[in-house]
Parts: sequence; C-alpha cells; structure tokens
Amino acid sequence: MFEAFVQRVLEGLTQFNTIAMPIVRIRFQIAPGIGTGLGIASVPFQVLVSGAPVHAGTTDANGEVTVPIPFIAAGNCVLRIFDTDFPLDFTPALDPVTSESGQAQRLDQMGYVTGYQLDSTIDPSFEATRDTPRSRQATLNLQADAGIAIDDDIGPQTRTQLTTKAGQ
Repeated sequence: MFEAFVQRVLEGLTQFNTIAMPIVRIRFQIAPGIGTGLGIASVPFQVLVSGAPVHAGTTDANGEVTVPIPFIAAGNCVLRIFDTDFPLDFTPALDPVTSESGQAQRLDQMGYVTGYQLDSTIDPSFEATRDTPRSRQATLNLQADAGIAIDDDIGPQTRTQLTTKAGQ
C-alpha cells in the first residue's frame, strides 16, 4: 500500500487528505509452481486503460510487475506483455453497505482511507469500525467532495455515493 498526502482547501481551511494507492504484483513465469527461477525477468510490459498506456516497465528478476490498483479501477484495463493483452479486473467482494465494515471498505476503495485495509492487513482480527477519527474524517471528506450534507452520518445520500462509486 502506497499512501500520498494531498492538500485540500475547503472554506479557507487547509487540510491534508490521505490517498491510498494500493498495488498488486503480477507474476509471469515459464511453468506453474512457486519455485525459484520460474519468473520471466526483464520483459517489457504496459498497463493500458481504454487503449491508452498509463504505466510501463519491465518485469523484475522474479518475473513480477507492480500495477497500481487505481489504474485497474478506471475500467477497461489490460496488462500487455509478450504482445498479449490480459484483462485486469479486481472487483472486490464487499460487505453490505449498511454494515460498518461495508462502509469502510467502500470509503477505502474510493481513496478515503479509514484505516480498515491498513489495520486488517497487520492484524487479521481487526474489526472495521466507523468509530475512529480516521473513519469519521474519511466520511466527512467524501461528503464534502460529493456536495452533500457534511454531518458524518452515513445516511441515504452518503450511502448512494458509496454504492454508486464503489459498488453494491
């Protein structure tokens, strides 16, 4: 997970938002299995969104490429390697939007970091909750960006934003 801090000014107040840039590693190898020496190193690749290149490089020594998830989420995304296009689609399985974990998942997916992904990867027993300062700030930022009532309540308008932009 890569995080960047982006300055925003709202009603004369300067704040910093955290934008999560999750990444996925994809491995190309000469044969099935997990042994060493199977990866295909130094092969050029491109990530294309709607046919336009957005990311490029070469596979590393293990035959792996790193692809930022926002490119994949943009839709119609492919990984081109060996003159072959491999469609990329990482549609997550989401908890119901009516649950705190479902709300946190959607906020994280949209780039409003709640800490749900970060904490759950470190501690698998972590339970997502909206009762943290980071989660409340994520909700307020979404509401401000969407131009809806800024009240830290996941009511009908906020739920609509979550499901429209991050899925049912």
